[in-house]
Amino acid sequence: MKIDFIKVPMYYGSDRPGVEFGPDKIIQEGIEDIFNKNGIITEVKEDTKVEIISEKEKYRDHESIKYLSPVTNAVEDLADKVHDSLSKGNMPFVIGGDHALAIGSLAGVSSILGDDFAIVWVDAHADINDTETSPSGNIHGMPLAASFGLGDDKLTNVYFKGHKIKPENIYILGARSVDEGEYDIIDKYGVNVWYMDDVHTKGVNKCLNEIIDDINNKGINKVHFSYDIDSMDISLVPGTGTPVEDGFDHEQSEIIIRKLIQTKLIKSIDFVEYNPKKDIENITLNSVLKMLNIFAEELGKY
Repeated sequence: MKIDFIKVPMYYGSDRPGVEFGPDKIIQEGIEDIFNKNGIITEVKEDTKVEIISEKEKYRDHESIKYLSPVTNAVEDLADKVHDSLSKGNMPFVIGGDHALAIGSLAGVSSILGDDFAIVWVDAHADINDTETSPSGNIHGMPLAASFGLGDDKLTNVYFKGHKIKPENIYILGARSVDEGEYDIIDKYGVNVWYMDDVHTKGVNKCLNEIIDDINNKGINKVHFSYDIDSMDISLVPGTGTPVEDGFDHEQSEIIIRKLIQTKLIKSIDFVEYNPKKDIENITLNSVLKMLNIFAEELGKY
């Protein structure tokens, strides 16, 4: 198997500078060696193009959505890179950067697979706000909604016009910081969510079994795995844009990654929201490298 590492050095979706340095830091720390030693051929692709604009210009395109054009342009370019990777039979492994990049990942995946694939979204947040419900105007809280057609036209029509995913094929795991409007969207559109309370009640293994069983029962055999490091507890990832208490520990995170990849359904991956500028004594870096080693070990068995 060949993996294409696609870097997205962007912070505009989070409006928290520093996360744009995550991709280069991960490359410098030897992600290729980690994957190569597990028998995986890798290539670091050309960086996704991200326009440089000043903070004063964040509302230049929209009265409430920040950095709309720079994010849209970046995710258009990313979608093309993901499309190219999949069309060659490779696995795109997108390294962020903030989670707004998933608009591009999902558009690129959908351009190859259609809309008949599942999205497993491991995150402290639901990231399913639209223009009306978002309290912050940060696009990293909107990628799922935008991808099934809710929100500003510039976001919903990235790469090609119309929806990229079906809301009923979204599986969010670990959410514990959800906005009021997001609950309404989740209920209205039948999005599948396993909140952190569910994890506490059932255990992470049972939650994963339910997710995988539902995907299998629908006859879906392709999955996009979007992994946000803020799914882990704040004590393990201080260097992320919006850390939240009561997250997954390392053991639970390892179980999630291993179990999902062991399905052999994963076709594409996001790894997002590592902000080296906010890290404390390399605590976050150590968590990031631990998880990347687990990804590599399991993907090496493909």
